[in-house]
Amino acid sequence: MRLWLKKLGFKPYALVACLACLPGVAQAQVVGADPAANITGVQIGGEVIKPGIYDFPPGARLHDASVTGQINSRAWFLGAALLRESALEEQQRLKVGLLFELNANRIHALALENAELHELVTRLYRAVAAMPVTGRTVAQLDPLQQLILDNNALLESGDRLLYPRKAEQVRVTGAVKADCVLPHDPSWQMHDYLKACQRHPLADRNSAYLIQPNGTWQEYGIAYWNLQPTVVATGAVIYLPTQHNKLSPATRDLNSDMAAMLATQYQLGGSF
Repeated sequence: MRLWLKKLGFKPYALVACLACLPGVAQAQVVGADPAANITGVQIGGEVIKPGIYDFPPGARLHDASVTGQINSRAWFLGAALLRESALEEQQRLKVGLLFELNANRIHALALENAELHELVTRLYRAVAAMPVTGRTVAQLDPLQQLILDNNALLESGDRLLYPRKAEQVRVTGAVKADCVLPHDPSWQMHDYLKACQRHPLADRNSAYLIQPNGTWQEYGIAYWNLQPTVVATGAVIYLPTQHNKLSPATRDLNSDMAAMLATQYQLGGSF
């Protein structure tokens, strides 16, 4: 779509702004809504021309906020973040549960006199304890893509939309000697980044989690026998899990919970 517009001499974001100004487009999003249910306190910030806190009529959507904030040309849509108050409670429970799992493994490591495991889970515990509960919600934040209704979610009161500059690095964390922040290389697969970062002795050798800058995440095979191709976007975070058989049997979900928590940490990927 962008290429087609350029061939015709249009500036895509000028077209987005024009479409938003059409009465039929704006009114179609509020028909049938409760007039009293205004959407209040929506914050738009980062690489936008008009940052601020705005109120919107009932039925307003993400695209309305994008146009209101007037996103500039430096904004990086893939790493942009929608922070939603309605997601805070669930993510707070995730953090509390994850801290419980990590602490259980500290006790487990002490019982087994496993110094390596105790050192690793203690470091992860401190890292998670310092993580904010953000309310980050996966959403399409490219204004052109928001012209497709399925990509254009309804706004909620208290939403925050943050548009960073493009990141130039990939972070490797988890069962490593220390976190690594590496330059992004489009030709590298996930296992290439892992080779460039010193692993912890208790690191899983078969799989790792890839958290993309838009907040989506997935586990991939990284060993020779199960190696899966991956597209590692700039600004991604790679979480190398701890070997399952070294963890407390009561905390089998620890690694996936770590990946889910990291996916909410939008600030790790972009230049906010």
